[in-house]
Amino acid sequence: MLGAGMVAAPFVTGEALEPMGDARFALAFAGSVVALSSFICVFFFRSRNRVRRQLLAGRDLLVRWIYTEAEWRAFAGEETRRQAAFKRTLLWITAIIMVVITGLIAASNPEVGLGVGGVMLVTWVVCWLAARGSMRSYRRREKGTTPEARIARDGLLLGEEFHLWRGWGQRFERCAMHEGPPPQIEITYSTPGRYNRSEISVRVPVPAGKEAEAAALLQRLEQAKA
Repeated sequence: MLGAGMVAAPFVTGEALEPMGDARFALAFAGSVVALSSFICVFFFRSRNRVRRQLLAGRDLLVRWIYTEAEWRAFAGEETRRQAAFKRTLLWITAIIMVVITGLIAASNPEVGLGVGGVMLVTWVVCWLAARGSMRSYRRREKGTTPEARIARDGLLLGEEFHLWRGWGQRFERCAMHEGPPPQIEITYSTPGRYNRSEISVRVPVPAGKEAEAAALLQRLEQAKA
């Protein structure tokens, strides 16, 4: 509605927007982009929400796992440590690349190298802040209430964490079992990117005594992929 209003404003307001000149057409163009994007997103999120409602209602579930507090704390703590280690490694690699680039530029032109070094430093600090911010959800999950896992053919719900791997260009890629404690299944799916597909992985703990059920789940997901 906002986009449609931006498109219509230059035409229905008459002389009120006359002082804007050519900016009126820019307003109409921006409004058309907003309206079209919003129109597409409505159907995209309705599709996602439909699967989420089905998971909450317990329809067509492949598994529904309930965890003890000890099982969930063990998984959440290990997942927090794993993600923190991954992000530290990524930050170190980024820092090394930035230092090498700055050094090469500074060797040929010290003044330019100083400016590039400053930009690189600010960029790295932003990356560090983003990494710290992304860890908050894992720490909240570690200290929060014990959730349950609901997995269906098209997606999963782990507490409030929702993943969907079918529809709108999303594609199921693979799944695997990892040893614990506790044992975990890892599901990887991909989404369309600008140049290639971007992969997203999610791990779900397997409750005690449900290992055979988890193996059957992986088999069914792979069969559904074919």
